Amino acid sequence: MRRILLAAVFLYSSCAVAQESFDVATVRPSNQSVKFERDGETEISHGTLRMHDVTLITCIKWAYHVQRPQIVEMDGMDKQHYDITAKTDPSANDERMRQLMQELLVERFGLKFHPGTKEASAYVVTVDPQGLKKMKPAAQDGDAWHQNSAMGMVVKDWTMQDFVTYVSDPLGAPMVDETHLPGKYDFSLDFHPYVDQAADIHADPQAVLRMTFEGELGLKLTRRHVTIQTMVIDSVTAPTEN
Repeated sequence: MRRILLAAVFLYSSCAVAQESFDVATVRPSNQSVKFERDGETEISHGTLRMHDVTLITCIKWAYHVQRPQIVEMDGMDKQHYDITAKTDPSANDERMRQLMQELLVERFGLKFHPGTKEASAYVVTVDPQGLKKMKPAAQDGDAWHQNSAMGMVVKDWTMQDFVTYVSDPLGAPMVDETHLPGKYDFSLDFHPYVDQAADIHADPQAVLRMTFEGELGLKLTRRHVTIQTMVIDSVTAPTEN
């Protein structure tokens, strides 16, 4: 069996690397959901991070560039939803904001974890032999952004790492990027043509996703047993006061 290790930025324990904190950060229970989103909404603008309707799992995924199947979580980590606003130097880039979020998770949520590995059936992503379709190099180098609708999705400035991290959740399996595609991409998805091809979208929505990625983007998904690196959560707490 071929062994494939997913990206493991999170293996640098926050306890081992001293990080500065956000200048100011508020964490409040969320009272309004984000339509068509299971992971809420995350925006960065001029050194300000705004997260709406996010869970602790969402925050960990974003801060550490990990997929949900890589997180060996504790019970209840996806129950409470939060609105988070955090500010730092306006010149801070995306990676810097993620580093500061790692420190916030330690300071405010008491996050502790250790690395591990496990065997899993994953989706391996490759480019169709006929090449990419509607997936185009990003028009400008901006922050990653996406918006969902009832039957579609628009994406700007996504790397393949952004793609596999986001898509692994609705597919319910780890994803391994073997496309070797560099840089960022813009694309849109229309699920309508592929719903009709599925025997029953409610029974197998993953089939619709797989057909859409191949038909709209030119990305093929195949199942393979792999070894993935995991982030084993040792402890978390309710957030401390603002």
